[in-house]
Amino acid sequence: MWEIVLSLYMLAEASDELVFGQWRQRVLSQLPPNARMLLDLVPAVGYSPDFLSPILAGHDLSDGIDGVLGTPRARIGDELGLRFGDARRPAWTMGLLRKESASVRALGHALRDYFDVALRPYWGYISHLAQRTSRSVAEGGTGPAAAIAQAATRGPRLTTVELAFGADQDLHLGGRGLLLIPAFFCATNPVTFYDPSLPPVVMYPVDHPPVSFLARATESGRPSGDVLARLLGRTRAAVLRTLTSAHTTGELARTLDISLPSASEHTSLLRAAGLVSSERRGNSVRHHLTPLGLELLHPAH
Repeated sequence: MWEIVLSLYMLAEASDELVFGQWRQRVLSQLPPNARMLLDLVPAVGYSPDFLSPILAGHDLSDGIDGVLGTPRARIGDELGLRFGDARRPAWTMGLLRKESASVRALGHALRDYFDVALRPYWGYISHLAQRTSRSVAEGGTGPAAAIAQAATRGPRLTTVELAFGADQDLHLGGRGLLLIPAFFCATNPVTFYDPSLPPVVMYPVDHPPVSFLARATESGRPSGDVLARLLGRTRAAVLRTLTSAHTTGELARTLDISLPSASEHTSLLRAAGLVSSERRGNSVRHHLTPLGLELLHPAH
């Protein structure tokens, strides 16, 4: 969920154009209208509600969204107050403030749909780069996270961390452990929760090669279209590539100009192979690539 929030900052502010410029243009051109409500909560600079980034044991998107939507009403009110102050608030946030079911569901759909467009197609590469950075820190690399990790191994017991955050802020541990998380969309400075009572967490930047990460995420090493067609069949390979962004069965049939039964059959077989995941929403079924499917199309390097 941190990556969702940090990527929204990156989307709203035209910075690091070399690495993120192409991604920003693509996401803005493909972003569903309902997902744009997230831009109300996460500005280009400044505070965004901490409840958008729950700390959870697992990494499943559904668990993260459930954590956001399960935020107590009082905390939502406090953090929306910090976000907007005396400024005019978007009308939809009033329903969220009251935890009306329609507003809560809308936020959940917005988070999922945003992830499908902005992060899911590149998640294999994002995860790979974050893991590589984490290993580098563990092996004694350089940078803010490495400095914290090294200080934590020295006595006396580390109680306060001072870093060059984007704003003046002290993170007092008070005897609590500190969680260090490499963040793909963390631009320059480490970031943490605004609320000091929340678990101590520091998100720190990963080292990006000086090139568009879209080029890195899709460069040589993935199967060519011809190889995929020979392996899966031309239509099934097209289904797999199309599900880089989430589609319902009907949308998939219309996009590829195939029948509804054919679209259903192909997604069923890809799901059985572990390449596609499906979930029902009302009367429709929405499909997207699994991590294995993403890895097949966009291998990590």
